[in-house]
Amino acid sequence: MTAPEKRKQLKHPYLVRSLRAILFGLVLSVVLHILLDASLSGFNLSDTLQMIQTYPIPFLLGILVLMLVYLFLISLIGNLWASTTILVGTSLIVAFANNQKFLERGEPLYPQEFEMITQWRFMLSMLSTWLVILLFIGIAVIVAIAWILDRYSRKISAKYYGRDFKYWDRKTLIIRAVGLVFSGALLFSLTNFQNTDNWLRKAYNIDAQWKDVDPKESYQQYGFVGGLIYSATANIMEAPTGYSESKMKAITKKYQKLADEINTTRKNKPMDGVNIVYVMSESFSDPTRLNGVTTSSDPIPETRKIMEKYPSGYSLSQGYGGGTANIEFEALTGLSMYNINPQITSPYQMFLYQKENFPSLVSSLKQSDYETIAIHPFKPSFYRRTDVYNALEFNKFISRDEMQHTESLDDSEYISDASAYQETLDQLKANKASTFIHLVTMQNHMTYWDKYINTIGVEGVPENNKETVETYLQGIKYSDDALKDFVAELDNMKEKTMVVFWGDHLPSVFPEEIVNQNTERTMHETPLFMYANFDLPKEDYGTISPIYFAPKMLELTDSKVSPYYALLTEMSKEVQGLEKNVLINGKNKTIIEDQLSTKAKEYLADYKLIEYDLVSGKGYTKSRLFKNK
Repeated sequence: MTAPEKRKQLKHPYLVRSLRAILFGLVLSVVLHILLDASLSGFNLSDTLQMIQTYPIPFLLGILVLMLVYLFLISLIGNLWASTTILVGTSLIVAFANNQKFLERGEPLYPQEFEMITQWRFMLSMLSTWLVILLFIGIAVIVAIAWILDRYSRKISAKYYGRDFKYWDRKTLIIRAVGLVFSGALLFSLTNFQNTDNWLRKAYNIDAQWKDVDPKESYQQYGFVGGLIYSATANIMEAPTGYSESKMKAITKKYQKLADEINTTRKNKPMDGVNIVYVMSESFSDPTRLNGVTTSSDPIPETRKIMEKYPSGYSLSQGYGGGTANIEFEALTGLSMYNINPQITSPYQMFLYQKENFPSLVSSLKQSDYETIAIHPFKPSFYRRTDVYNALEFNKFISRDEMQHTESLDDSEYISDASAYQETLDQLKANKASTFIHLVTMQNHMTYWDKYINTIGVEGVPENNKETVETYLQGIKYSDDALKDFVAELDNMKEKTMVVFWGDHLPSVFPEEIVNQNTERTMHETPLFMYANFDLPKEDYGTISPIYFAPKMLELTDSKVSPYYALLTEMSKEVQGLEKNVLINGKNKTIIEDQLSTKAKEYLADYKLIEYDLVSGKGYTKSRLFKNK
């Protein structure tokens, strides 16, 4: 009997075939896990192997999770090469995107960012043309190889096993059903990863310490898969000690009394019929403040003039190079990312969009019959803003799809600030009622190349960064020009109007050499001012967090406060800057937690209880704490 004939007489061909597929999946999972982990270090294999040696158990567990994903796919689809193509293609795209984000922002891909796949055209626009071409060529090669292997595997199968396995024959269906149930059940159990009794959590805990781990560190220590699972399943906040209905009633009563005291000295109802415009300017900053950067001319002279005349200072941004929606969350709700679990990297996408209604400046102004409008010259689905703005109780959301003014500048793909301001002016003029407009601009969003004819030079940055930085400088120069025209229009309006303007974060255009020459605080400070077409007292705010914008605005206009804004008013006197890596006391000095005053600690403890009550708790404070006088 010949060798080929012996092969055709295998007693258990389905078992052998299944074991070979599992072995192939194991090898594939090892390779893909190394690839994903390597994307955390710019594909530095030496650093990746060092991480694996330091944390071997998380590495092995990550392979197990990928193996379960592979088993689920092959059981569901029934085709080895189609399943392999999906897993390999997805892993390559994720590794590529993760590496790009690390290069741009020094952060890994977080779970909620995977929904950005629906914005794939926008995501591709942020890459250079050759990278996009390379990415598509890579995917095409993978698909072609898989098609060829699938075609020839049928011939090999017939020769080796003596048959061509069908996806739908009885034994194959039974094997697939068992694999699907087994892998699906284990993968579903990972949704309970935060439970200390979870099987995978127990295994990770042999080598991992998760408590208070920064999400970036969890990726770098325990691998891409481990970091992703931990971030995806994290709680919003842990319940503070003493949280109960009676405690929250006592806190409400405490700050109702404080509000009454403050309101005895204030004359006006909240804002008293003043139009309000929040302008969160995309990536707007003052590069002249950075050590190591020298510009040929001032890119924001008009902004500087406004800051010299009106209440102003700097906003302490939660993000660097990104995180726009988180800064927006703080400004509109008065709730700080400081108290939220670090794995919750986007409140908008991870919990706020699910809320039916949520207390905010918007809902507060609606108590005073304000028309509330959000304007954002981009896609309404980005950061789930449509659902979030409904939860915050905006009357209207004008995205780029509804805007009348959509002009851009030079070769930029984004709607200009000038157009966004004109849209805002149209809405102010069209509404007879007092109006609150929250404008989130888009002009200076990355990328920063091939956009403008640059007129401002820069020194101090490496030659290969100059064009990118100069393009950014030209963009904020255009923003500065548009701001001048906007304020001139408001000066001529009869209706009282107030503008709170701030940059959401610095861009990630500055190389590591520049970042290292500046403090953490400096790299998170952006220009802030409060303009009005009526008299305002001049104030120097130093650096404050966005959670204080509303109470500062109420203070400037001598407006009465709700109990919640009474707390923020007093808390700002003790701790005016409140972010994960930066604390600033009431004297504008950077401090650490141990240096907080006794009053600051008291306010922060109450504030944390209120924040938990709103985002994760029972909502005991919603009915009274946010009620205006």
